[in-house]
Formats: sequence, structure tokens, C-alpha cells
Amino acid sequence: MSLQLLLGSRPPHRRTRPRTAGVVAAITLSLLAAGCSGGGERGSDDDTFVYLSSRGLVTEWDPARSYSDEVVALANMYETLTRYNAGTGKTEGVLATRWTTSEDRRTWTFTLRDKVRFHSGRPLTPEAVQASIERTMRLKASASYVWDPVEKITPVGKRQVRFELSRPAPLDIIASATYAAWIYEVSDDAGDYRATARGTGPYTVASWNPGSENEVELTAFKDYWGGWRGNRYKKVVFRSVPQSSTSAQLMSSGEGTYAGGLPPQLLDTLRGRPNLTVYERPSWQTLIGLMNTQKNPLDDIRVRQAVANALDYGELIKASRGALVASDGVIPEGMFGHTTTLDLPGDPELARKLLKEAGYGPGSGRTIELEMTYPAGEDTIRTLGDLMKSQLRPFGIDLKVEGLAWASAQWPRAKDKDPVKRQDIFVMWWWPDDPEPLSYFRNVFRTEKEISYNLAYYSDPELDGLIDRVSGLQATDPDEAVRTYRTMQEIVIRDAVQLFLGTNTYQRVLDSDVKGYVDNPAYANVVFVHDLTHQ
Repeated sequence: MSLQLLLGSRPPHRRTRPRTAGVVAAITLSLLAAGCSGGGERGSDDDTFVYLSSRGLVTEWDPARSYSDEVVALANMYETLTRYNAGTGKTEGVLATRWTTSEDRRTWTFTLRDKVRFHSGRPLTPEAVQASIERTMRLKASASYVWDPVEKITPVGKRQVRFELSRPAPLDIIASATYAAWIYEVSDDAGDYRATARGTGPYTVASWNPGSENEVELTAFKDYWGGWRGNRYKKVVFRSVPQSSTSAQLMSSGEGTYAGGLPPQLLDTLRGRPNLTVYERPSWQTLIGLMNTQKNPLDDIRVRQAVANALDYGELIKASRGALVASDGVIPEGMFGHTTTLDLPGDPELARKLLKEAGYGPGSGRTIELEMTYPAGEDTIRTLGDLMKSQLRPFGIDLKVEGLAWASAQWPRAKDKDPVKRQDIFVMWWWPDDPEPLSYFRNVFRTEKEISYNLAYYSDPELDGLIDRVSGLQATDPDEAVRTYRTMQEIVIRDAVQLFLGTNTYQRVLDSDVKGYVDNPAYANVVFVHDLTHQ
């Protein structure tokens, strides 16, 4: 979960640096001086959608291997069989128009949309869908594990694909995953996926300029099955703008169409401008602190429980200035299995009692020294870290907070062969790979022989068994699945594996000419540009 990401690693959402009041005032004055107090002229072609990003995006072009920030571009080049509608809580057809399933949810048949063509001009066929998913499964990269229940894929006639599963699973939801569910033309040459589009989506690659400001430019695929009726955007530019103040200026002047993750203070300077619209909604992106269950003193469950209870989470949320809302548990609001009735930590008296039992705390003569790492540049987390440090100090806990570059330092250190060299608390963002809560548990809390994202180094056979069982329950017995997810969350809370630091609030700024924008938490930071029109 980082910024400049290790190839194939999972990205975090990176929030740009908060500004001091003085700097925000200076930026506001500069915007006014530039004549950007209201309806600035659009600096780019009306048919061009300009997506402003705080960093470069592309680490991997292969749709079967992509697991990083380039998703915002690839989601406009490639399509899935289905897409999840967070508003209705149901899947909708994209490349599939309908689907049926057997009573035991182990056989699924998808009917493909007619007259769909790949960017090469070749038609979408059941054989192409089979080849695409089988290659993704074979590579075992990205989030390919979502297809693990699939045992056999069979083309049926000219327009249907049948999936036979080894166990029940909600395949319509799996087929809508953010990563590893795209349908694409298969090539044996890995180079064929580099800066080219081999999908069915509305846009193809016009140019890729790594390291430049206009990193990726997409252009309309004229034979797109969805057509180009109305004032749709024919070009999409992904522009790297490291300075949030510059993003604000570009949005105000009309040279940007979309910007996300602006610091709250700067976002406030853009509210109310007639040429801009600010969208805010809770996400499924949670900020978690994983406590090292294999390293002294956090290998003592009482110490972990004490740390979890010593923190004032309400104060932490307040300090984020709207960037976070309080977490209700592992599963965020709006997702299957979410509940508001879990007994979450936050009891300072219990923290003191637990520390005393463990031989620590004021008067014991023993200080607990802990090191917490987070992705460098995540200044919301840095602000929280400073506050956590002051909150823990009265309990005799000395917290050192350090920001590390994700790909080159934080993640590699967390996987060091020497457990002593690993951090005590690992902070990162997490969100699901598909619109079900399984990846919160499967990726982060299931026992791992080779450490990937279980950075608490946690192992519990009971939880492992529930993780392996719950996806099938979601397909066959949703009520029992909800109860199982609750039990899974209770185990994580009981064993004090995770600090619940908050859930990210998406804050987006769009040109007010944009019509039809929907922020879908199932697809973090993705704008499906073809769905939009402009005045």
C-alpha cells in the first residue's frame, strides 16, 4: 500500500499533504490573482477529461498483473463481465447481459453481450472470455485469487460461458472485481500488453510518457459497443501534479476536470465556486494499524489490548479534519456484513489494568518502546501518529512514528527474515479487491507461510477456517454469512490484531460541467469516463 509501488504490489490511496492556514491563504490569494475566483475558462478541449493525480500512475500495463494505481486508466480500457452498483448493492451487466446459477451456486452461466469487439476489431467470443480468465488464473498475480473457486470454464454456443466451481461462490460479484477480472485478448508475448489496449472498453492508449506531466492519454475507441451518443468525452488525460496547490489552480482555471485527495484546508477554498462541484462520501478504504503479534512486547495479548484501549479514537478522527470517519469494525459501512454493534476498544481504565497485569505502566519502572511505520508522504497519518504518541505516553508507552517509502522501505522491512527488524505497528490503507469483505480477512489476517499482507504475523486456526468457509456462505446462506463475518471481526478485536484508525472519506472536486458522476466505493479512485457527459 504505497505510492510509487513495487511492481505487482497493492496500492494505497495517498492523500496529499495538508497545508497550514498561512499557506492556504497564500494559495487562495494566488488563485484570485490569476482570475480564478469563479467561472474560469476550460483550459483544454471540451471533449477532453483531465484527471489530476498527485503522482505517476503506471507500474504495470498487463491487465492480469495490474494491482496498482494504473487501475484508474485500465478501468477505462478494459471491461468486466459485471459491475457492482454500490447504491443498489447488486451487480449489473457489462460484457454479460444476464447470468444464471444452479441452486447450489456451483454452476454459473453468463450470456455475453452481442456485437462487442476488442480494440483489434476481433469479436468478443466465449472462447476469448475463457482464455482471458484462464490466463489470469494461471499467472497467479494481482487479485487472481478471486477466481480460486473456478474449476472449469466452458464456452457454450456462440454467446455463453459456463463456469463450474469447486465450492459455492457469488461469481457475479467476483466477476465485477476491481482487479484481475478484466476480459482481454490473450497474447503469449508479454510485451503486447505494454502501453497498448487489448480490451473492449471505450478508450484505447494514445500515448504513454512515463515521468512526464501528461503521463497517459486515452482516445475514444470508435467501434465501442456503448456508442458515443451525446456530449461524451472523446479523450482522457491522466496528468501528474505533485503539488496540491497546483491541482487547485488547474481546477479553478478549468484546466482540470477531476481532482481527488486535496487536503481539507485547501478543499475549503474551492467550495462554492460556480465552476466546480465538491463531492464527499464515505469509502470502503480503511486505515489500519497491524500490531506485530510475534515480537516482544506485543506478543503478549494483554499489551496489544492495552495499546488498542489506550487510544482516543474520537480525538484521532477529529484531528483528521474530515479526512476520516470512525470505523465500526473491520468491514466498512455500505458493505455486506457491516455492523455497528461490535464492542470496539477504547477503554483507558481497562488499558491501565491490562498493563499492570503484564508488568508495565506508570510506577512499574518499565517503559514500552514501540515503533510505528506508515507510507511516507501520508500526512494525515503523520498527524494521527503524533497524536497517538501523546495519547500513549501517560500509559508508559513510548511510540516512535516513522514514514517510510512503501516499495523500497516499509513493505520490504515488514517482510524481513529477521523478525526483530520488523516494525511493531504497521499502518496502511486497505480496501477490497471485489465487492465482498473477504479480502479484508483473507489477505490481512489469514495464516501466511510467505508474508505478503499479513503484517501482524497473526495465525488463528479458527479464523482461517471461517475465512475459507464464508464466501460459500455468502452465495448460499447470506444470513449465516453475516453472522460468520461478525464472528470473524470479534476474533480480530478479541486478539487485538488491528488498530481501527478510521475509514477514508472520499473528497473529489469536479468541473461543474460534468454530468452523471457517481463515486463508487467498490472501485477506489476510478472514474468511468464514458458514463459521463458535459455541457
